[in-house]
Amino acid sequence: MMQTDTMESNVLKNRIPREVVFSPHERLVFKPKENITVSEWAARHRHVAKGPAIGRWTNELTPYAVKPMDTFALPWIRKIYLCWSAQTAKTQVAMNCLMYAIDQDPGPAMYIMSVEQTAKRISRRQIIPAFRLSPRIAALLSDRADDVSTKSVSFKNGMDLMMAWATSAAEMASESIRYLFLDEPGKYPDFAGKEADPFSLAEIRTNAYPHTKKIMYFSTPNVEGDAFSSALEDDVDVAYRYHAKCPFCRTLQLMEFDSIHWGGHRDYRPVQRKKLARYTCTSCGMDWNDAYRDDAVKDGIWVPDKDIERPVSVSFHLPSWYSPFVSLSDVAEAFLKGLQDPRKMQAFITQHKAEPWKEAVERKDETKILSLRNTLSSGVVPKDTVALTAGIDMQKVGFWFVVRAWTSDLTSHLVHYGSLSHWSDVETLVYGTRYPVEGTTETMGIWRAGLDTGGGQSEFEDWSRTEEAYQWLRSVPKGVVYGIKGASRPQIQRVKKTAIDKWPGKNIPMPGGLELRIIDTGQFKGIIHWRMSRKEGENQRFTLNADTGIDYATQILSEELRKGRKGVVKWERFRKDNHLLDCEVYAAACADGEWTPSLAFLAKNEQKESAPTPKQRTESARPGDRQRPGWYANR
Repeated sequence: MMQTDTMESNVLKNRIPREVVFSPHERLVFKPKENITVSEWAARHRHVAKGPAIGRWTNELTPYAVKPMDTFALPWIRKIYLCWSAQTAKTQVAMNCLMYAIDQDPGPAMYIMSVEQTAKRISRRQIIPAFRLSPRIAALLSDRADDVSTKSVSFKNGMDLMMAWATSAAEMASESIRYLFLDEPGKYPDFAGKEADPFSLAEIRTNAYPHTKKIMYFSTPNVEGDAFSSALEDDVDVAYRYHAKCPFCRTLQLMEFDSIHWGGHRDYRPVQRKKLARYTCTSCGMDWNDAYRDDAVKDGIWVPDKDIERPVSVSFHLPSWYSPFVSLSDVAEAFLKGLQDPRKMQAFITQHKAEPWKEAVERKDETKILSLRNTLSSGVVPKDTVALTAGIDMQKVGFWFVVRAWTSDLTSHLVHYGSLSHWSDVETLVYGTRYPVEGTTETMGIWRAGLDTGGGQSEFEDWSRTEEAYQWLRSVPKGVVYGIKGASRPQIQRVKKTAIDKWPGKNIPMPGGLELRIIDTGQFKGIIHWRMSRKEGENQRFTLNADTGIDYATQILSEELRKGRKGVVKWERFRKDNHLLDCEVYAAACADGEWTPSLAFLAKNEQKESAPTPKQRTESARPGDRQRPGWYANR
């Protein structure tokens, strides 16, 4: 009987529910989600650690950021693309969405940058400080020191954030993730190692969360046809553009660059100094300064390109002139600089218009090239020339060359071209040839020459042409002719100096030793074609002498800018002889502003030397008393 009572008592005890006690970390995991939008959360809890608006986040400063943030939390949204210009707070929008997910709906997340060095720097200098500065997120950071590093961050509520980079397939393929943030994907390489493209490799990590995953791409665009611009074209259900409301007539309008004006100035300096740029309302015609622009943006809205219920993938496009951190005069300055240099125009298109750069070169024929001829005979230098440069292309046997005259605004004229047989002929061209100047008795010699030092076997099997070129360059006077080599890949600097002669066993250049200039040939070919399209009255025009023949035009057109299968645009040769095009590239490189001393420096010094003294202004100088500008170029 006693045993039966004990058994019944144990059964009753097991049926009585006991109080369940959760740990503080378990309570965080089971904390219910608040009824709050991302923008409301950011306004309450976000503190900005870096940038022009340090401190508590305010939605009023960048009102265009509200809808993209709130879109992130919509249950049917899977992908968001932010194609925004620089200085528009796009990274802060992504950070707000990430921190909202950490606090309100935790899950494994990954943040991807282009390269490892950048990923670790951004993590150390921006992401982790942002977490520590926002009290709501700081309270969730793991207490263990090794749980918070530049490669990963763990939180008390079970959330994990991993840092990865697009060049490493291993980093991106590590674990399944729910939240994926891709920072500046326009700069990602085509492939992550030898595997798939970074976009596909990263997105496949989210397959375990088909109904709850969130993927955000945020970037300035790069070039047309790359993975980011292709995704914007093919992968988006609804594309949004921001419409500002005129402070005067209250009309909503898409702000286009063509409505920005700056009084017809071609010099960006007074435009920037006096803040002359204005935006003209397309409805009432009133001009907006920067303050009115800010008011118009605050009252603006996002407008979709189509009406789709519950879209899965959306994009938001935003040029720089909507941003309170960018003056309209900054936009005008970038455009005016772009008119002088195709590389700066690319920066304007991608960083201000937020559009992919289209590597478009007008297709030309021989007739178009020869239409650039003027009335000057071969060998005659235009009268306003500052200096002459030469480009020399070394062949297995012999050389091709061009000699080009340059004015201070980089307008250039083909003085002479042809072929040479021996090194002695090259030396005579560079050091001994002087060309008559139009309408004067003066002559000019070559100021700077670039000699291609490309490889290949010479006539003598035990001696390469590169070795021949190095030996010849060491034997001639310094400061006029330089060795040139084309870069194996695009480089930031169009012209970069490197040393050939170094101390044995050390990476230290020898004083007075041989140097090379590594040049980005693709950039210079694009610049040459751009200059061919310049019109009368514009700077950097490209002209030919009256005796230029079809042989020159054919070689100049031996290469075209073509798009490959992967969307990569590059110069491809489709004719065997492209020597004169290479020579023009070398001659242009010798006049480039990244070369020291520059042509602009030379022109400025000549102006100082040729400026008359007060006494000379009152006396008439006799013809021939003063040497022509550029006379010392070859002394």
